[in-house]
Amino acid sequence: MPTTLEFYWDLASLDESKRIEAAAQLISALCKFQAEMPATTSVATTEEELNRICAGDVTYGIKRLIKGLASPRDGARQGYSIALSELLARVPCISVKLVLDLLWRSTEATKQMKGQEQRDMRFGRIFGLMALVQSGIITRAGTTAVEMRKIVMELAAIGAKKSYLREISYVTLTSLVPMLGKFAFRDELITMFVAVALDKGAIETPDELLLAMRLRRAYPGYDWYSALPQWQGRHMLGAKNVGRLGSVLCEQSVEHPGLFSTWHPQLHRVWDEIFDLYFNRARADEVANAMPMEFELLWERVVENGLFAPGASQFRRYWGFLLLERLLPHLSEDTVPSMMTPNIVRAMSDNISVKGKSALAKVGMRTAERLSEVCESNTKVGLAVLTHLLNQKNTIQPVDAAKTNLRSMMANRIVAKLDSEAIVGYVTYLQQLFAAPRRVRSKSGVADAQTAVNVSDKSIEKQRAWAVDQMIRVARFGQLPITDELTGSVLRFVAAHAAFTVTGDTKKCSVVELRDAPVPELSAATRDYCALALVNLVGELNRHVSEPNRTASDAETRGLAGHARDGTAWPTAALALVLDTKRKRGMQVVLHGFEETQEPLTKLLAQLREMAQAASGLEAAAAQRVHMLELLLGNLSVGAAFGANPQTQAEYLEVAAEVSECYAKLTQTGQESDSDSDDEPELQPVEVLTDILISLFTRDSSILRRLCDQVFVPFAELMTARAMESIVGVLQAREGADEDVVTEMDGLDAMDVDESDTEMADDNAGVIDEELRRKIEEALGSNSNGDDAASESGAEESFDDEQMTVFDDKLAEIFRQKKEQKTWARELKLSFVNFKLRVLDLADVFLTRQGDNALAIQLVAALVDLARTTNKDTRNRAVHERAVSILNGRLTKIPAGFDQTEALKLLEVVHERARRASDQRELEMLAGVAAFIGRAVLESGDVEASARVHELNVESVRDFMGRKASQMQVGFFRAAMAKQRAGLLSGLWTVAADAVAEFGRPQRAVNVYRQVQAYALADSVLATAPRVASELTETSEFIVLTERVLRESCASLQDTLKFAVSEANVNATGRLLIDGARVREIVQTVLQMVRRVAKVDAFRPIVVALKPSSEWTQAVKALEASDKLASPVIRNMCRSLADLSLLAEPKTKAKAKAI
Repeated sequence: MPTTLEFYWDLASLDESKRIEAAAQLISALCKFQAEMPATTSVATTEEELNRICAGDVTYGIKRLIKGLASPRDGARQGYSIALSELLARVPCISVKLVLDLLWRSTEATKQMKGQEQRDMRFGRIFGLMALVQSGIITRAGTTAVEMRKIVMELAAIGAKKSYLREISYVTLTSLVPMLGKFAFRDELITMFVAVALDKGAIETPDELLLAMRLRRAYPGYDWYSALPQWQGRHMLGAKNVGRLGSVLCEQSVEHPGLFSTWHPQLHRVWDEIFDLYFNRARADEVANAMPMEFELLWERVVENGLFAPGASQFRRYWGFLLLERLLPHLSEDTVPSMMTPNIVRAMSDNISVKGKSALAKVGMRTAERLSEVCESNTKVGLAVLTHLLNQKNTIQPVDAAKTNLRSMMANRIVAKLDSEAIVGYVTYLQQLFAAPRRVRSKSGVADAQTAVNVSDKSIEKQRAWAVDQMIRVARFGQLPITDELTGSVLRFVAAHAAFTVTGDTKKCSVVELRDAPVPELSAATRDYCALALVNLVGELNRHVSEPNRTASDAETRGLAGHARDGTAWPTAALALVLDTKRKRGMQVVLHGFEETQEPLTKLLAQLREMAQAASGLEAAAAQRVHMLELLLGNLSVGAAFGANPQTQAEYLEVAAEVSECYAKLTQTGQESDSDSDDEPELQPVEVLTDILISLFTRDSSILRRLCDQVFVPFAELMTARAMESIVGVLQAREGADEDVVTEMDGLDAMDVDESDTEMADDNAGVIDEELRRKIEEALGSNSNGDDAASESGAEESFDDEQMTVFDDKLAEIFRQKKEQKTWARELKLSFVNFKLRVLDLADVFLTRQGDNALAIQLVAALVDLARTTNKDTRNRAVHERAVSILNGRLTKIPAGFDQTEALKLLEVVHERARRASDQRELEMLAGVAAFIGRAVLESGDVEASARVHELNVESVRDFMGRKASQMQVGFFRAAMAKQRAGLLSGLWTVAADAVAEFGRPQRAVNVYRQVQAYALADSVLATAPRVASELTETSEFIVLTERVLRESCASLQDTLKFAVSEANVNATGRLLIDGARVREIVQTVLQMVRRVAKVDAFRPIVVALKPSSEWTQAVKALEASDKLASPVIRNMCRSLADLSLLAEPKTKAKAKAI
């Protein structure tokens, strides 16, 4: 005994190497002791037999090792289980029955034990069973079905009782699977496994799934269809089981949530089996025979829509990133589509931060880092990942911003490794994938070429759609080194497969992109998808600017948007491919309705080529307008050629004819002039174009909307009054109760909701109710005739069961129709809102480009009305926000040549609305509009109009000071001060001087707060004194105004101080009318005004002249001595008030005097 005792201590060491060394020495010593015993073929099944057959040290060792399994000390369980497993394997005279008896006795958990002690016993029993299985003695001849059942039942019971022990219990059960085939009663054991460990086939956990997969793989001849009736197909991962697999692998259960109460940070072992099945080429034959679902389908259900589903917990996302990391060694351009799915990309963008310290952020960063390394080493994979990371709405951020943005960081690393050759190679691969998805997939498939037979027709369509999407994303991604040749290749490839089918030898086809015949043939759905993708690609290329051919003479030449370097518009290139190739032999056009659209499309193609040629001889501005019309006409033509709806095709062709008419007017002599004469009935090109663009806004197409904005830009300078009326008419329109359009431009009262609208709506509701009643009566038929009493008394008797069934069906149909009407009305209202938003884009473009145009005043008036009418309408909230943002951000230029009467009328409306503004945001918007119009009027030099601007400012100030409900604020006038030139500020200075002179005195304003605001207004105008002095050379007028503002402010302050310390300042309840806080505000504002003026050299003499009078000194001293009003702050201010002229002295001089 003393010879082996020291080895047992090191078996519990935390150092793994010490444990292994101690176990090796212990086993070696025990084997030597056992070798000295007489040889025997007997097997010990009891302790007596063990003592007789084995050496004393071996007997002691077995008992001690089994007892030590329950020890919680350091690494005792690991060390003792290793030693026990090895000892059992080397000593052949020990039976399974004996080990189980000793283990059960040593690890029995009783109710008298504490919780920790019971936990130790369970762990000890599991480790003992693991050692028993790993030793291999189970396969010895003496093992019975009873002992096997005891092992299986115990492991299953422990796993069911404690969730944190389930995985290790089932791992031990799974390790038993290869041994079952060595028993004569194998099928009995399998049946027992299914009944006990798999709960009769009701597999709900990954542990059970792994066990079932191993059983089915090891013993395929067993009747698994009867054993696992809930799992269909030849394999557990069959496509019909995808829903059940999603719940099991995501570890979620509605019926038994307690199964997954414990989270573990490691992936479950079942994923080892799944990845081995799909990516181990040695199992290709098994995949071909068992036909599991495609890996993409499993990934989509479990990872994309499970672990990374919106709202998934951070724990499931953690598992998801571990699976991403696990997939990276097998990543190819084939598996990228299934890996970089929307939810996964969103998780990489939103849930991971480069600076994150959480476990989720760390594992995500590790996965992203390894993904970047794979992308850098394989350009095809890099491009595939890049196109998923960045869609058309995302761009790579600058390097500094990318430091905390995972997606941008990865994109920058991938782009840095790409060149034109790599991009061309990737596009070539995509074209090959499109042509032969089965063949290309089998070359880089998950197992072997045989797996190609498992690719379904639906999967082929998905592969082809993905290939088309990838090509388009590459072509439109401007930050890659894309050439026009590559863009043209993608455009021709997509257009050719959407439009043509080759009836002859494809190798001799004139269209290079069609020489590789698709295998299998393209379906109608795939061709329609290509057609839609082509329309979208052409729309995306409308804003794409190609790099021009650089020569010494045109080094600064810019490319044209929507055109290739040679000047060919991309829509023209797509249309020309179809119309020029249709005549070729062996080509058949398969576009929808091509026979009807062929003739008009041919004319349009000729028109497009003529426009391109004509633009080359025009000046830059005129050529730009022609090119924009060419783009619009080309997109309409492509939409008509590749569209699938005959009605839409006809509408596109009709609009295209109108665009051709607009081009004809544009090219006529003298028609580009901006004329608004009433004697000229002929529509101007911009007027025709504006109507066309507005009509296109009714279509639910973001491409057309963006194109309309783009086309409108060069025509903005040609806008006429009639064209502007088209835009304004839409902005002023609103939905009426009779589906009519009612305009509101008759004044402020028209902005309020009319009561007649409500009455009309009520009338309509009555009509609907009457209609509903009529339909119900029709459903009742003849039984509804007669008086009400008879109907009520005999209703039940007059209908039998069959008639009631018919009546119920009719009634259900009536209510279904009524519901559809409500849905249609709701969708109509939403469409009306979207329509206005798109027209607002035109207004935005015009004010941005032509804010100094005289028509801007008319447009601003419409925007103000629109913002007002939609302010409280939640349905039109988006319209309101858009109108307000345009008014706040686009009124930066000053128009000229406008109608003064209309401008003043709008200014009056703005002032009136500002006095009754509903909130601060509306007041700020109206302040900006008033400042814009006021400056425009003042800049015009019209004396009468300028006087009216001054009158409106005075009226608004009086309303603010004299009416308690007024919503006007000083900020309204500050906006005008900020926008006006220094030379135009004299009017506002006069208004401020008058206001402080009248309302700065006590009890002149409606309340004390408004009195304080009078001083704030005076302070605001004096805040512009530095700008006046710097911008104007002649400041005599403003010196006089400054002197007056300060003089009136001081006089009003003197009266206020006298009133504040008098008995009149106390009301009937004994409260002060002007309390200390208000006095402090007024005094502080006046001191600030004086300091502002003193800082300006030109105005400093005014402050020097502010010598205190006796009345001023008396008022200041009275305030300083007042117990009710004076505070330390006010007394400190009174020292400065005593002689304001001292504030003109520099601070350095004052400090010197103090020293």
